[in-house]
Amino acid sequence: MAALRINILANYAGHMWIAAIGLVFLPLYTRILGMEAFGLVGLMLSLQAVMQLFDFGIGGTVNRELSRRVYDAAQADNSRDLLRTAETTIWLLAALAALLVWIGSGPMAEHWLHLQTLGRDQAGTAIAIMGVAIALLWPSTFYANCLSGLERQPALNLINAAFATLRYAGVVPVLIWAASTIEAFLWWHAIVGLVQSLVMAVAVWRALPSGKRNARWSALELLRNRSFAGGLFAIGVLSVVITQIDRLALASLRPLEEVGYYTLALSVAAGLGRMVQPMFNALYPRFSRLVSRHDEKTLRELYHLSSQYLAVVIASMTSILIIFSWDILVLWTGDAMVADRVALPMAILVTGTALNGLMNIPYALQLANGWTRLALGLNAVSLVLIIPLCFWAVPRHGMVGASVLWLVPNLISVAMGVPLMHRRLLRGQAVPWLLRDNLPPLLAGLGVALALRALFPVLPRSLSGLAVLALASGLTLLGCALTAPAVRAAMWRRMSSYFDELFQ
Repeated sequence: MAALRINILANYAGHMWIAAIGLVFLPLYTRILGMEAFGLVGLMLSLQAVMQLFDFGIGGTVNRELSRRVYDAAQADNSRDLLRTAETTIWLLAALAALLVWIGSGPMAEHWLHLQTLGRDQAGTAIAIMGVAIALLWPSTFYANCLSGLERQPALNLINAAFATLRYAGVVPVLIWAASTIEAFLWWHAIVGLVQSLVMAVAVWRALPSGKRNARWSALELLRNRSFAGGLFAIGVLSVVITQIDRLALASLRPLEEVGYYTLALSVAAGLGRMVQPMFNALYPRFSRLVSRHDEKTLRELYHLSSQYLAVVIASMTSILIIFSWDILVLWTGDAMVADRVALPMAILVTGTALNGLMNIPYALQLANGWTRLALGLNAVSLVLIIPLCFWAVPRHGMVGASVLWLVPNLISVAMGVPLMHRRLLRGQAVPWLLRDNLPPLLAGLGVALALRALFPVLPRSLSGLAVLALASGLTLLGCALTAPAVRAAMWRRMSSYFDELFQ
């Protein structure tokens, strides 16, 4: 478990740094570029998510296969063949995706976006550059899957943190001294994305066990995993539609400036999501290995332990972000008008992200068992409901309506997904997962945050306001931790050990 603990801590350190540096620089981008141009940045994030679909499940498949093979010396050559075949396919698909976006950039700017101050030609050029930037960064996601499967999370997070810093902070001098345009912003992202993909490729090949021969193309390595990859691809298609329909509908039905405000709300919700991903990245390979060894006892213990730790993190952050949403936005942006517009959709998005986060551990268990049908079915049900909802909610309620499109599918996933999963995997564990692992921290977090809200009705935009928010966050985290049995026991052991050493 020591290696797993190191991987989780490394993941949290990397994701917290990336989230923090993004939150620091996003308000600066809105001031330099303007809110409408910043809306194009939100569009880029959506296109990036859509284009990730077209790895056809290859990244997730390679992650799972490398995690199962890494300690088997007899599989070294096959693993290297799998990587060579997969990475060649990914780079070719990335080039094709860039070409398609470049070709479609003009029609997208002309017929899709509701522009007010930006010209159609400028928006079309920006979208074309987006395609290049996304395509050059895309392979890095595949290599991240590989490093995760090899359980090299410290190296992965060091690379990601370094390039996030270069991407977020490095573009500021470009915007100030070269050109304060969206085109300059996007070209910088393209350059950094290319270098990041190449560096990660080198890191993956160095992490692989040495083989007896050179790696070669082997279509068989992909074909033998086509069923699992196909399931991941189908899940990915529906997931991308579910996760992106809110912002894509907003971009097509509302002014682009509104997409800029919504992107701020999404950035905060994404910060919560970054606190979830580290657990999934570390646990998915470990779950896969335990499943391959048929070690159900260890798997069940790790499943509940990780669910409780993740629930504490999610519950504490979600409670603060919802209860103090307006104050956080004012502290962050310094603009009460922005906070008035963004606070409610942000709170709804955070709630949806919290529910989505709670499902990450069950989803990792499903993938470790090679079971993709349940997630596929849940996504299909969600899609049937939110597509008609989209055409009513977004035109009438704008950002609030768009944010509900993210909340609904995650409510369905928790309410239906966990009971159905535990009828097949780790049978009988649905009730403990809900009542012991997740519900106590969630209730405690909301209770403590509401009490602190009553105690501090308004937070000033000053160091004292930040101090109060930090205190509230710490107390909420403590309250959540004390209600989670495994976390509370670990805290008690640490305290007992500390006092034993102190009084020896």
